[in-house]
Amino acid sequence: MFERFVLFEKEELEIGRRYIQAFGLPQAVTALLDDMNAGRLPWGKARGVLGHMPYLVIEYVARRVGFTRFRDVCLDPEYIALQGSSVARMIQHHVGFPEPGPARALEDFAWHSMRHWHLVAHELAGRHTYEVAPALAHRLRQPEVLDQPWPRPCVPTAAVLLVVPAEAQLTLAQWGAPPRAVTELYVVESAPPQHQWSVWIHAPIDEDFAEALHLELPFGPGASLEEGLEHARDLFQDGAPSAQGWKDCVRWLAAAMRYLAEGSARPQSLVSQEACACGTLAEQSRRVLTGAADILH
Repeated sequence: MFERFVLFEKEELEIGRRYIQAFGLPQAVTALLDDMNAGRLPWGKARGVLGHMPYLVIEYVARRVGFTRFRDVCLDPEYIALQGSSVARMIQHHVGFPEPGPARALEDFAWHSMRHWHLVAHELAGRHTYEVAPALAHRLRQPEVLDQPWPRPCVPTAAVLLVVPAEAQLTLAQWGAPPRAVTELYVVESAPPQHQWSVWIHAPIDEDFAEALHLELPFGPGASLEEGLEHARDLFQDGAPSAQGWKDCVRWLAAAMRYLAEGSARPQSLVSQEACACGTLAEQSRRVLTGAADILH
């Protein structure tokens, strides 16, 4: 998801940033539409920029209020004004999405904002992307690792994306749907006094749709991982998560973060001479997370 929406759409994102810088929000959308209608910006490219405008809105606000707490973004007056204005409906109409009712439009805006906030946070934190090696992914599934107590859990950087291999055997199932294989886990950590993890579990259904779960794990002073799991909240159900498989996902994520934070896991660059020569952005932005030999045998 990160590569699809951030790395591979850099041209459209940069165009959108220039419009926001020149005109501010929400005038940037109006100016972009005017240029599209006047033929100054090709229709296809303008449509791509409009499609990424929700991401750019979150990025714009997060640069001002900070990117580690989604709640800070949601409480920003400019974000609130945009959420209730015609801008979201304008974007939706011109990108070709179906026209929902006002209540559904607000729900969609909130859902997409959460997803885009994770992508923005990962970008602003420095693109810490790790592809977990199959052997380590399998090792992290073992009960002695998965259930190991962890007082004072932490993330080595403010935001981390884990690319999950099949060997992790992580699935997510919601609302009676069949379980879907989890392919990415995002975590953003906010520091005390409101220490918490914000976790996005991503499980694709096909090229266009995916099961997704957005969680908050709050930690009190000196709280353990178990306490965070006990008080976890599904941000869109406003209560304890009901999806199947989420605890396994968070425990596995925590095990990977612990190995990384404590130095047991060894990040190795995925950048090869071939990748550098062809400029493959996805390969250049990832590192393989492998395990020390003594923990893999």
